[in-house]
Formats: sequence, structure tokens, C-alpha cells
Amino acid sequence: MKLYYWPKTRAFRALWMLEELGVPYEFAYVNIRAGEQNEPAFCAVNPMSKLPALDDNGTCVAESGAVLLYLADKYPQSNLGIASGDPLRGRFLQWMFFTGACLEPAMAEKMIGAPGNSVSFGWGDLGRVEKAIESALAHGPWLLGERFTAADILVASTLQIAYMAKLIEPGGVLSEYVERASAREAHERAVSIDKAEAQKAAAASRS
Repeated sequence: MKLYYWPKTRAFRALWMLEELGVPYEFAYVNIRAGEQNEPAFCAVNPMSKLPALDDNGTCVAESGAVLLYLADKYPQSNLGIASGDPLRGRFLQWMFFTGACLEPAMAEKMIGAPGNSVSFGWGDLGRVEKAIESALAHGPWLLGERFTAADILVASTLQIAYMAKLIEPGGVLSEYVERASAREAHERAVSIDKAEAQKAAAASRS
């Protein structure tokens, strides 16, 4: 299992997922600071020239949600996905698409100060997105109630970015949700790995 990766990028989501799974993997480094994401070899894996991407013995997957969904389906024993035929599968898929379709666009809109258009834009605005997540969390600690899934990795990791960028006020249900997710052992391992890789990259750039 090869993860196309660079520290301090959205590849962290896939790193966290792999740590949750506990399966062997290796990094294929793509130095986005040096423009390596635009090289033909990587564009063949992801023509959008962004991280993360995954190569599973020749099966290539790009886009964060797709990468995590692929892994959840490949390792059903992890319980990080919802099996086809399970009544929760529909909601699971909804939340797997939610980050890319709603949360990130709403965050980007607020970040650049765009006025937005809650009628024409499918995500509405960041306030609507926050309320949707809060509504789901009213039924349990995670998006699907008592069960932590890959969808929580996507949403919680993206909310971390929102808080760091000061797009959302700290406190309340969403902060508590992110704190719960961040306290998971796999998340802590992923943070340690990402930090060490960032230090290595910084040292290499100075040499």
C-alpha cells in the first residue's frame, strides 16, 4: 500500500485512516513545495495534481473521500465503513461526500470573503454546514451515532483546519467533537508521524 504524501497537507486524512486500520503502508513523497505534484508521473495517478492519492498494488485512487471509502470497503473488519445493505450505508455515504461537497467549499468561501449564494450554491453557507453536522451529533458522539467511521476522519480533520484558520468560533458541539476525534490513539500516532516528516522535510530544504 503506497500513500502519495507530503506533510502538513490533506494527505493527513489518509495517514490517519491507515493508522486506524493498522495495515502496512509506505510513503511515496510528493513535494508540493517543489511542484512535484505537476509532474506527469503523479498526474497519471491524480490529474488534479493534489494529495492524497493511493496505490494499492496497481489500483490507484485519488480524492480524500474516495481514498478513505476505498480503504473502509477493503478492510470491513475495521468497522470504519458501513457495508452495502446495512441501513446506515446511505447516511455513511452522505457524510463521506459531505466534506468535499459542502464543508470545504463553505470554508473556502468564507476564507476569501465571498458573499456566497445560499440558493445557487449547494453547500448554502458555513453556518448551514455547521448546523448539519451539529444535527447529526445530537444522536451520539459521532456522525453515525455510537460508531466512529471514516466519515468522522474526513469531517473532524477538516474542522481542525477550520478552527486553525479561525473560520469557526471555538467551543460548543463541534469543538467537543473534534477533541474526541483528536484524542484517538491513531490520530495521535498520525500527528506524530506527520510532525516528524515535516521536520525531515524542513531539514532537507535547508541542506
